[in-house]
This record gives sequence, C-alpha cells and structure tokens, in this order.
Amino acid sequence: MISIRKFKVLIDPFLRRISPILFKELLRFLMIYHFFYRGNKKKGLISLNVQTRVGVKHLYNTFTHPKRTIWTTMFVPSEILFAMGLYPFCLEIGAALFAGIGQSSRGLLEAESYGVPTDICSFHRSAIGHVSRNLFPKNILQAATTTLCDNNTKTTKICESMTGKETIVLDVPYEADDYSVNYLAKQLEDFTKRLEIVTGQKMRQEAFERAIEYSNQTREKMLEINELRKDPHSPLPGSNALGFMFPGYLLIGSPLSVEFFASLAAELREKIEESKRNNRIPPKDIIRILWLELKPYFNVDFLTKLERDQGVRIVFEETNYVYWDALDPQKPYESLAKKLITSHYNGPLERRIEVTKRLAREYEVDGVIVFSTWGCRRNNAAVPALKRELNKMGYPLLSLDGDCVDDHNYMPGQFSTRIEGFLEMLRGRKATTTSPHYETCAAGVA
Repeated sequence: MISIRKFKVLIDPFLRRISPILFKELLRFLMIYHFFYRGNKKKGLISLNVQTRVGVKHLYNTFTHPKRTIWTTMFVPSEILFAMGLYPFCLEIGAALFAGIGQSSRGLLEAESYGVPTDICSFHRSAIGHVSRNLFPKNILQAATTTLCDNNTKTTKICESMTGKETIVLDVPYEADDYSVNYLAKQLEDFTKRLEIVTGQKMRQEAFERAIEYSNQTREKMLEINELRKDPHSPLPGSNALGFMFPGYLLIGSPLSVEFFASLAAELREKIEESKRNNRIPPKDIIRILWLELKPYFNVDFLTKLERDQGVRIVFEETNYVYWDALDPQKPYESLAKKLITSHYNGPLERRIEVTKRLAREYEVDGVIVFSTWGCRRNNAAVPALKRELNKMGYPLLSLDGDCVDDHNYMPGQFSTRIEGFLEMLRGRKATTTSPHYETCAAGVA
C-alpha cells in the first residue's frame, strides 16, 4: 500500500503543472459571476464590487497571455506596460492576494526550503515560494525598481533563476533633482526599447499618450476621493481603502483603474449628499485615525471590527496619498521619472515625515497607527523618528507589530490589548481638550 508521503511525492509535480490552469479557470468563473452580480445591490459600497471585477479581469489577462505578462515589483511604471499592450503582475500584490486565499504558509515554507532567509520581508519570501510552486502566471520577463527596498532586485533575481527569464532593474535615484530625473528617464526609455525586443510589442506614441491620459484621470479621481473623505459623512471604511494599491499602483495607466476610481468617487459623493439631505449627524465621539503602511492581507477581520465595534474610523491611509503631479504626455519618460523619484517612500525620511504631518492636520486625526510588519527594515527604522515628530505636534503614535502575509505572526490577544490601551488614551485626551494638536506630547505609544 502506497504511503501518504510517497503519494505526495508522486502527486506534487502534477499539481504544480495544473495549478495555473485551475487558477485561470477560477478567474474565468469569477469574471462571469461578477458580470451578472454587478447590478445587484448590497449594504456596502457598490463600487467596491467594481474593484473586484476589474481586478479579476486583469488577473485573468495575466494568466491567459503569458507572452505579454511582466512580473514587476512595486513602482515599476504600469503606464509603459499598458501602453504596449502588456500586463503587469506585481509580485508583492500577488503575495497579498494569495495570503487572502490562505496560501501564504505554504509559500513561506517553500521559500524556506529554497534557502530564503526567514528574517526578510514576508511579501518577498511568499512570492518566491509561490513562484517555486508554479502558482503565479507564466511571464516573459521580470522588472524591478530599487525603491522601496533592495529586496526587490534580490527577489526578481531569484525568480530569474527559477524561470530562466531576463530581469530588468530600474535604478531610482535618492535625490530629486534634474540630473536624477534625466538619469531615470533615460533608463525608462531603454526599458521600453528592451521590452519591444523581448515581447515583440511596439510602443506607439498614441497608445503611450492614451495610457498617460488614463493615469492622469485616475489621479484626478483619487484626489477627488481623498477630498471627499475629509467629510465626516464619508462612508468609506479605511479597512477597505487599504486595499487600493492594486487599482492605484498596479492598474494605473489602464481604463480599469479609471473605471473603479470614477465609480467610487461618484458613489461617495452621492452617499455624502444623501446623508446630509436626511440630516444624519455623524457621531462626535468617533476616534479618527491616520494609518501608516499596510495591513494584514490574510483572513483576519480586526480592522473591520475596529471600525465597526470600537468607535474608530480610519479616515486616511498613507498609501493613498497622491504625491505626484499630473503627467505630461509630451514628456512621458521625464514625468514618470519624477513620479518615481518624488515618492514619499523614496529619498530622505524627512519627506515622509512632512507628508505624515500634513495628512494628520488635513484629516484632523486624533492619533496615528503604523503597522510595522516583520522584516521591513525600511519602515521599522523610521518609526522612532515618526513618533518623535508627531508627538511634538500632539499626535500620539502606536506602532503595531505584526505581519502582512504570515498569519503565524498574528497575535490577536496582543493586538487587542495594545489597541484598546491606545484608544483609551485617545478618548481621555478628547475628553479633556477640544484642540489636542500642536502641543508637545510625551504620551505617544511605541
């Protein structure tokens, strides 16, 4: 009688071969489902269904067109890829998506067996594991930027050893000056030329201008949404908005991104106006939170419970801040280079601190929470400076240690204890002062 271990050894190669096919068929089913479901109304925001639908459509394209699929890391300009008829598949976003369907543990174990250290970012470890398990769509090459961290280039190089496909690295300068913009713009031009050779897809000027226009339309709608969210009648939960990196970063430059953000902006405006017409009064004792970094993407609902049951509203998220100017279709490479370089995640920490302080003021928050994921040295090293500068202005900061992908690092008891203590302190401050900001505060929580 065959043992279970031998059976697993025999069946594993078969499962690796058919996994992409099964996932593609699942995406096909979801596309059909959302086509018929999109007109149905439910209690939540209808536009969030649009986000799911456009996301499923894009993922289906990546699994269906392997010769036009490019594996990317965060901040590789999707505008260039969409203009050439290519489909970006971001490795970090892929890791988050697979965490949402309960596959992170297997990906992390696979990466560990491959020799990947356990003390680096779980987004990258998980992505490497999924590549090894053959779960991601087939691709024609990998592309990475040197921002947010150096794990980007290392991960894509490891993927190169698995796929045998070329890796292109875009070196994003630290300084935001004319020399840096020209340096990166030249890289982007060379990147486009190399894509033309490898993929056989040509960059047409009119298609590039159209992608730039889609990107600018998305930007305008994101700005509109961000302004609407300052209204206390805004119904958008921050727990949902923390998932906007897919349409806001990966899909930007495509009509799919415009479709989602236009739908969301219109629905938020309608809901806010309806709430005001019906004389609904937002609760005055609500705790307003600015959220820094990301969230856990595996199946855990502590953020939903936080906003639903504990009188908290995440009024804005650092990831949704629109920091870049409108792109110039006549100077697309220079515009995209400037967009990459001026990100508050790139360059000196002072840039990120100033953005955080500005958001705290504009959204009139009571406190700030930063989700400090294990292995993210870039963010964890910045937390003390962020805390110090925010405390000077009267904004307490809670650094919440956890993991975005690895559910083994989720400790619900510790999360609840720290959040409850932080909220209790914020409520005490609200009860004793009507204008808590711009004071020196030594009570920040680390």
